[in-house]
Amino acid sequence: MINTELFIAKRLALGDKNSFSRFIIRIAVVAIALSVTVMIVSTCMVSGFSKEIKERIFGFWGQVHITNFANNESLETMPIKKEQVLVDKIRNAKDVKNIAPFITKAGILKTKTDIEGIALKGINKEYDWKTIQSYIKQGNIIAYNDSSASKDILISQSTAKRLHLQVGDKVIAYFIRKELAAPIGRKLQVCGIFHTGLEEYDKQYALVDMELLRTLNQWQANEVAGYEIRLHDMNKMDAFKDSVYYKYVDQSVNAQTMKDINRNIFEWLDLQKVNEYLIVGFMVIVAMLNMITALIILILDRTNMIGILKALGANSKSITNIFLYNASYIILNGLFWGNLFGIGLCLLQRFTGFIKLNEENYYLSVAPVDFNIIAILLINAGTLVICTLVLLLPTQLINKISPIKAIRFE
Repeated sequence: MINTELFIAKRLALGDKNSFSRFIIRIAVVAIALSVTVMIVSTCMVSGFSKEIKERIFGFWGQVHITNFANNESLETMPIKKEQVLVDKIRNAKDVKNIAPFITKAGILKTKTDIEGIALKGINKEYDWKTIQSYIKQGNIIAYNDSSASKDILISQSTAKRLHLQVGDKVIAYFIRKELAAPIGRKLQVCGIFHTGLEEYDKQYALVDMELLRTLNQWQANEVAGYEIRLHDMNKMDAFKDSVYYKYVDQSVNAQTMKDINRNIFEWLDLQKVNEYLIVGFMVIVAMLNMITALIILILDRTNMIGILKALGANSKSITNIFLYNASYIILNGLFWGNLFGIGLCLLQRFTGFIKLNEENYYLSVAPVDFNIIAILLINAGTLVICTLVLLLPTQLINKISPIKAIRFE
């Protein structure tokens, strides 16, 4: 049995190529496709941008820090003893990927011609070197030995550029101690050069053997500035930080997430998310208005046809279904082409990186892409549902069309 309503709808959508109705349908499909494309691209890029920045921050520092409560913003930190933290229990916790001690200390790097203030981060073999290795552009990681502190230093690309250093070059690090009149100097050798893209870290920090800083601070073997904890799932860091107080440390030890320590960066990332929601919301509104306008134009353009169908005995519901079929054709085609172009552009960006960013302002040189499948499905489902619901408004015009006036309508 032929579905008359569907047959007429197909004739309207796919009939005469030069008809005004088909032209309006094409415009509506293009508008829906563009809206969906913009929504998918903005969602994937904002999600990728946020994910990449977080991974770089966590790659350098971990997700949770355990330090002394007495510490402030200064790099000259108060030590905590190993006995104050249940390191082995934290290491064996199911959510923990790695835990490693660290010491930070302010210093000055000096070459024959240049001088630069620096913050040295002392780490040992327990550090998650696999993550930092992905950022090393030249050379290797610090070479440790059991007999004495390593003389290697791992500097950033920006520090190497300012001090005109290459891998293998010597540099003198000076440290100030309050009880001494003159600074203490240590000759170090550049073992590698890294680049995270996060200028706040690249300009400020260099990595050295933790034993070197422990000796300079005159700390005991069981004293460190803190512990950095890396988790399997970054989204669990707030919950894990809370559990640290109850399970793993004594009352004089503090626990903070990197969101707490780098609040400005994470608030900035949250603002990017707000921009994404605004873009998606605006594009949904554009799609809704486009569908309403297109359907009203189609109804007005086919007023004569509506009058004839009513005169032949068709009811308003049957005629409404004809235009709803047309609307469904517009929405589904728009979603198809929107997904094709949106996902296609994201794939092109992932493999070619043709969209560049100013690294000084955005921390990244290339716009990253993260395919959030759930978000893409929600965009499609939301667009389909919202556009379908708003179509009920213009179809009410069909009930008000009189057959006699419609047949006379020019």
